Amino acid sequence: MAKRKRKVNTQPFWRFLFVLYLALMLWLLFGRSPGWTAGLTYREILKNNISLKPFYTIDNYLNVIKNYPESSYFTQCIIELAGNILLFIPAGWLLPRLFKAMRKFFPFLLTCVLSIVFVESLQLFTLLGRFDVDDIILNISGMLIGYIIYAITAKK
Repeated sequence: MAKRKRKVNTQPFWRFLFVLYLALMLWLLFGRSPGWTAGLTYREILKNNISLKPFYTIDNYLNVIKNYPESSYFTQCIIELAGNILLFIPAGWLLPRLFKAMRKFFPFLLTCVLSIVFVESLQLFTLLGRFDVDDIILNISGMLIGYIIYAITAKK
């Protein structure tokens, strides 16, 4: 009689990894002091830290990367663009791995959009960052890349 291989339960490992990932992301997104306000009112600060024009920031970053490679902002622009995508790929891969409901595209996408908009809003209202629609676009792009990697590599 041939021995049947037992399937190893890897869920606890992936859950642990997801918790570590969330802790890292919380530290990266909220682990700094509020920015310098220069005597502005809270409302003025909020107004100055909102960018709702799609692709405005992305276009500015790409312009610096393309036209000003010697600029002191060159590296910062690459880090901002790549970081806003790469840091969210693990979330896009782990969510469907850990939660069956996230294996369907539309619940996954809705969760991504709502969670990223919530994080951007929280950063704005706590003065720990800006609310930039381009960050939302880049973050969701990263999550979608992670989702696609999951979908390609998942065992059916």
